[in-house]
Parts: sequence; C-alpha cells; structure tokens
Amino acid sequence: MRGLLMMGLVWSTSAAAATREVGPGKSYATPCAAIAAATAGDRIEIDAAGSYAGDVCGWTTNGLTLVGVNGRPKIDANGMSSGGKAIWVITGDDTTVENIEFSGAAVTDMNGAGIRQEGANLTVRGCYFHDNQDGILAGDKAGSTIVIEGSEFAHNGAGDGQSHNLYINHVDRLVFRWNYSHDAVVGHLLKTRALVSDIRYNRLTDEAEGTASYEINVPNAGTTMIVGNLIEQSAMSQNSR
Repeated sequence: MRGLLMMGLVWSTSAAAATREVGPGKSYATPCAAIAAATAGDRIEIDAAGSYAGDVCGWTTNGLTLVGVNGRPKIDANGMSSGGKAIWVITGDDTTVENIEFSGAAVTDMNGAGIRQEGANLTVRGCYFHDNQDGILAGDKAGSTIVIEGSEFAHNGAGDGQSHNLYINHVDRLVFRWNYSHDAVVGHLLKTRALVSDIRYNRLTDEAEGTASYEINVPNAGTTMIVGNLIEQSAMSQNSR
C-alpha cells in the first residue's frame, strides 16, 4: 500500500478489494464477465443458481479469489475453450478457487483442462473436476506452490495415456491432501513433476472397472512424501506393473 504522510496522517492511494457477485439478478451474469472487470485482490462469488455453460476465459489479474456460493456452481465447457487450452486459463499469480465444478473441457491437442495453471501459486479447495481431458494441468513455473485440498477428480483423460485426472509440471511445491481421485481414463490419478510433492491423506483408487495407469506417478522424483493415503489399482488398469 502506498500513501502520502502529511501532518501525521496517511492517505491511501490504493483501492480496496471488491466483492463481485455473479448469477441471476447479480451484478454479473457469468463468472468470466466478473473476472474481466476484476482488479487485483478481488473476491468473485458465483451463485450455484446460474447457468454458465460455455463460459470460458483466461486472465492475468493477480490475487483473485473465486468461490461458489449457495451450492456448487457448475461450469461446463460445452464445446468451448479459452485459447484452445481450458475452461479457465490462469496466468495471474496467487489465485484461490473454491467450491466450483468443472467439466467437459476438450480441445484438439487432447489436453483440454478444467483449469490450466500458468501463473505462480494456486489454491484449489472443495472443487469437482470430471469428464475433462485433464482435470488440472499446471505448466512449468519456478517459485510456484500449488495447494489442492478437499477436491474430487473423476473420469478425466482423453484416453491417450498422456492426459490425467491432474498433471502438475515443474513447480517448486505441490501440496495434495484430503482429495478423492478415481476413474481416470487411461491416464494417472495423480502425476506430479514438482520439486517437492507432499501427498497426504487422500483416496487414490481406480474403483472396480477404472482404466487408469498409475495411481501416483512421480517421474522426476524430487522430494516426495506419500503419507496416510488409501491407494487401490483396478484389475482393468492400463498399467500391467
């Protein structure tokens, strides 16, 4: 915060963060309309009563918090994508996403994601990613920490073995806890290339007829903690090991 000190008083020259409401009868009809209007640090509340099919976008704004209210709002790609990548392409830093459902992301390169993370630092809580080509796909970003907790990932994957329930590339740290990942389509339930991967107290199970490969794939090793998880491989797995 910047200010002007005069006669013992400080006048702030920075605007306070706003809360932007989305949904029927609210200030914004869709999440992407609110995101386009948002400034750094804003909170966007998305009412579950709204219809948001095909509402896809990307942004560079830092510090946004996006929260589903009055239930869990669903954003179905409905054949659309932002930049040929995802429902949401997040290039801004320090983003928090809570209580939102993402589905239907499919693009020509077979990597359509619910969230494509390209900025630094993402926190996802209480969300549901299903029937996308990737649930969350995070690109290489030095200095970035990704925290995913209390969320569910199911039936993500394009069936090519290169797309997964979630795929975290080269970031500094992944914290993955209290999640339920299951029934990936040929790909992995969790794939991470983070320098540090802290994987605790999750259910990573491919259920009775799932076709996932690895339950946890850590191809670049690094420092990895796998503690207190329930892990189960289906007899229908694409991985023979």
